[in-house]
Formats: sequence, structure tokens, C-alpha cells
Amino acid sequence: MNKSTFDWVRRAAAVAVTGTLVVALAGCSAAGGAGTAASSSTLTIAQEADMAPSGFDPLAYSAGQRQMMSAAYNSLLSLQPDGTVGAGLASEWEFNEDGTVLTLTLADGVTFSDGSKLSAALVLANLERRSDPALVAYSGFAPGGDAEMLSVEAPDASTVVITFAAPQFAVVQSLANVAGMIVGQTAIDDATLLKKAPIGSGPYVLDTAKTVKASTYTFVRNDASTEAADYPFDTVVFRPINDPQARANALISGQVDAGVMKSSTVELLESKKMGVSQIGGTTVSLIQFDKTGTSVPEMADERVRQAIQLSIDRDRLVELLHVGDTPQRNALPSASAGWSEEVDAAWQRDVPKAKALLAEAGYPNGFSFEMLSSPDSQADLELIQKDLAEAGIVMNVRPAASTQEAFDAVKTTAMGYIPLDWSNTVGLMYGVLFGFANTQGGDDEQLRAATGALAGAQTDDGRDEALQALNARLVESGWLYPLYEPLLNIGYNPTKLNPVTFAGTDSIPLLSSFTPVETAK
Repeated sequence: MNKSTFDWVRRAAAVAVTGTLVVALAGCSAAGGAGTAASSSTLTIAQEADMAPSGFDPLAYSAGQRQMMSAAYNSLLSLQPDGTVGAGLASEWEFNEDGTVLTLTLADGVTFSDGSKLSAALVLANLERRSDPALVAYSGFAPGGDAEMLSVEAPDASTVVITFAAPQFAVVQSLANVAGMIVGQTAIDDATLLKKAPIGSGPYVLDTAKTVKASTYTFVRNDASTEAADYPFDTVVFRPINDPQARANALISGQVDAGVMKSSTVELLESKKMGVSQIGGTTVSLIQFDKTGTSVPEMADERVRQAIQLSIDRDRLVELLHVGDTPQRNALPSASAGWSEEVDAAWQRDVPKAKALLAEAGYPNGFSFEMLSSPDSQADLELIQKDLAEAGIVMNVRPAASTQEAFDAVKTTAMGYIPLDWSNTVGLMYGVLFGFANTQGGDDEQLRAATGALAGAQTDDGRDEALQALNARLVESGWLYPLYEPLLNIGYNPTKLNPVTFAGTDSIPLLSSFTPVETAK
């Protein structure tokens, strides 16, 4: 890969799938490998929702689960603290001239928690799972996918050669995320083992005796990991806390050391002398699951989705509930080269036009649908509910009964509420828009063409043109209903942790970015 290509990939550097999308393991020992006992050196991180509702196969999730999954798994490549892509399980990588063939040279001496060793054959076996529809992180790699892998070969024990159907220079960013995570041989032989515990080569292993599903996930240092010494904490605990005020209270009271915080709680946190690290680049949107009319027949018509787009009052939403954030009518954030004043102007609220589109589509009296809510999204959805009612659209809002129901909303409901991190745009499109949030099989040729052009772009001009086309079509098609652009807030206890940093523009901090104050230089 030449320098200009790598530079643009670096600048492009899916997703936090939370809110409506994601809302007792018992054992007698640490699972999957040797682990040290928990000590006083413990880091506890509050999560917005359960990060493992379907078990511990990392490929069953999208980038939103990366932070916790990275405790147990390594990826083929890695996201570096400055946002660039670096070595991971692959110590070197190289593209052919047109970006259709990627050659990976694997690192030596990597052992998985089941005792298996890293080899080209193991990586090949992992990637051969790409046709499994349950593995959403692989959806773009599957036959017919936008980043389709035509073949994966292992010419020798340390070399993997991947041939793509089209240029995929940007795929390195995905291989540095959950899509690049590799599971051990016993998980290849029996994937059901991953329902109980991870089987990876990461710096930690799951302590099943101290883990309760959807409540507490406890990881202890993996003695077999060559990188474990690079992580300062002996034990890392992830605690799903759905309610944003409860997360803030948990940080203030010392129940957790850090976590994602709602903007509305930042003033309280700062008044209590808590630290807050912030980053932009995220848009909060409604995401259309049902583009085919499977659950709501009216949603199959693009004009209906455009009517919803035109009915939402983003300015009022921000004024009443998100003071300090920015109303957003573009799918991509304001700093993106894809953001457009034309798109912003075209999709200003226009209820009469929304009603006309509904009538044109054959629904002059409107229609109704149900949407699941979470504590984070409830107030927003209640306000949007009133906006849609003015156009004749009835949105019934119901709190999800369980984390599993919330996670399954992509299959059972028309849309969800989701913050989207656009630092890896191609990965987000393949893994979420075409993958996790598209289980009902919607398609759009313009979106696929724009994503493909972005994946294969080798110049800034080519990238910017693809981003602009992608942004405009996401809004026009109603695959996304942008709402607002917030600052993402990571709260932390400054008496225990140094300020939490971000890897370039990625809004999900690396696990290695949580460091104790005694390591400050």
C-alpha cells in the first residue's frame, strides 16, 4: 500500500450500536485459559447497555462492542492511539496495486486461551465463517457482500492472502475492529462454546465465577498473553447501566471508574470534580431497519420514509432536550467532507410536504407503527412522536422489556434509535447499515455504489466525492433520520485515572487508554 493510500485510510478512521438496539453465566474458574486472581488493581467501566447479549462471539456484533471484546480478543490489525492502523495478529500487510489482494504476514508466538496457536490455517478457518448470516461483522465479506472476499488462502503457515471482488484499501480499518477479531481453534470446532465465554488471544480472560449476564462482566489478566503486561490493571470489570443518570451517579459514588456519559449529566459530573473527556464526530439518528415492508408495509415506500424525514423538528429537539448539541439533517457529522449545506436545506421540517408525500404513496390518513425505547432514548422519542403525529403518523413508543428484546429490535421493529460513530465510514456501512441493522434485506444500489467507491478511493478527491454521494443518499432514501450531533462524553474518576484519550477520531476509547494516575509522566 502506497503512502497516499495509507494516509487517506488513516484520515478515514463500526459505531456504537446502543440505545434501542442493545439495551447468569456461572462457573468455578476463569474460562478459556490461565488467569491471575483479581487484585486491588481493578478498573470498572460503565457501559450504556449489555455488550454480550448473544454470547461472546465477537463476529456477532458491530464496532459498538469493540471495547469489551478487545479485552479477550486481538484483531488481525490494530487501531493505534493516534488513530492509524498498525500491526496486530498480522505483523505486516500489503495490498497489490489495485487494492483487490491483501497479503498478511502473521505474528509469531501467539497462543489462544484454549491453548491453540495462531496460524494461517486458523485465520483461514475464521474467515471461512463469513457466509454465516449470524456473524454480522462479516456481512460485508460474505458472498455478494460489498467487501466480498472471493477467496482466502494460506500459502504457508504464517501467510494469509485475501482476494476481494473489488478494491478494498479501506478494509484495514475494519480488520482493526471486531471484523478482524480471531477466535481460537476450539471455537472453530464448536462455536457454541462462545455462548459461555470468549476464546481469544487478548490480554484478559473472562472470570465466569464473577460474571453475571447483563449485570457484570469480569476479566482477569491472561498469563498466556504476550501483551498482558502492557495493560496496567489486573482486573477489568464492565457494568451495563442503562439509565444515564444512574451511570453518572455510579461514577460519582465510586461504583465505577469511568464510562460513557449523557451530555445532560456533564455539569453534575464536573461539579463533583469528575473528569470528562469529549470528542465529536458522532451523529444520533433514527435508523430504518425495515426498508422492505416486512413488519410495517408502509415503510417499503421511499416516499413514506421521506415523509418521516420531513416531519421531525430537530431544532426543537435540541432546544428542549440537548442544549449545546447541534441539530443535524445530514447523515454524516459536520466535520466530514460529505456534509452538505444543500442536504441541510433540502430536509428542513416541512409538514405539508410530508403529508403530500404520504398521500402520493397512498396513505392520505397516515399509518401507525411501534418503536422500542430505552432510558437514553425515551424523552427524545416522545418528542418525535408528537412531530410525526402532526403529519398523521402514529409512532407508539414502548420500553423494551429486556436487553434481549432490545437487541432483537433490528428483526422485529421498523426502526431504532442509535448514535453512529463515522470515524470508519466504510466499516460502519458494511457492518451496521448493510449488516447488523439490515436483517430484513433492504437494498439500495446508490448506497452500495457510493460505499464501494469510498472503499476503493485512493485520492482525497475520490474519497470526498464518495462521501458526499453517500451522505445525500442516506438521507434521501430514509435509511437514516439524523437528529443531532452531540459531543461524546467519557466520564472518569481523576483520582484514579489519567484523562481518557481517543484514538484519532474514533469515539470508542481503546481499553489501553484507561491508565492509572501513578503512570502519569
